[in-house]
Amino acid sequence: MQTQTMQTQTKNTPTLLALGATALATLVLVGCGSLHDERYNWCQGQNCALTPVVTPAPTPAPVPVPPAPTTRRVNLSTDALFKFDRSSAADMLPQGRGELDALARALQSQEMQVQSLTITGHTDRLGDEAYNDRLALRRANTVRDYLKSAGVRAPMEVQSRGEREPVTRDCQGTVRAPRLVACLQPDRRVVVDILGQAPGK
Repeated sequence: MQTQTMQTQTKNTPTLLALGATALATLVLVGCGSLHDERYNWCQGQNCALTPVVTPAPTPAPVPVPPAPTTRRVNLSTDALFKFDRSSAADMLPQGRGELDALARALQSQEMQVQSLTITGHTDRLGDEAYNDRLALRRANTVRDYLKSAGVRAPMEVQSRGEREPVTRDCQGTVRAPRLVACLQPDRRVVVDILGQAPGK
C-alpha cells in the first residue's frame, strides 16, 4: 500500500512541478505588471526597461558687468593759479602750485583709476574774444604740463572755451574797473574733467 502511494506521488510530481512553475510565472507577471519606480517604465511582460535620467545642465553664474566710468570735475580759479592776465609756469602763484600738487596726488592715488583728463581754459568777457581764446588755451596747457611734471600719466586733452561759457549772470558793465573784475572772477577758471572709475568694481 505504501509502495503504491509513493508511486502515485512520484507519478504526480511532474504535474505538481508544472503547476508550481505556472503559478510562479503568473505571480512574476502580475508583480511585474504592478511594478513602478521613478527610474523605470511600467513593466510590459518581463521587459522592464530603464528610463534615462536627465540631469539638467547647471545654470551658469551671471557675469558681473563692470560699472560705467564716471566723470569728476575740478574747478581751478585762475586768479589763484596765475597772476592777472598771465598764463605761464613762471607766472603761477604759490596757492595755484599747491592746488595743482594736491590734484596730482589725488590723480595718482588708489581712490580712482584715471582713464583720461580733459583740461579746459575759460576767461571772463573783458578784452578781445580771440585774445581770450588764446589766453585760456595757454593756461590749460600750463596746467597740463604741470600735472605731467608731477607724475600724472593719464592721457590729457586740452581745449579752450575763452569767454563763451560764463558762470556769472549779474555782473554789469563793460569797462575794466576793479569792481567788475572782481565780479567776473568765477568766469576765469581752468576746469579739469577726470574720467575714471573706482578700483576693484
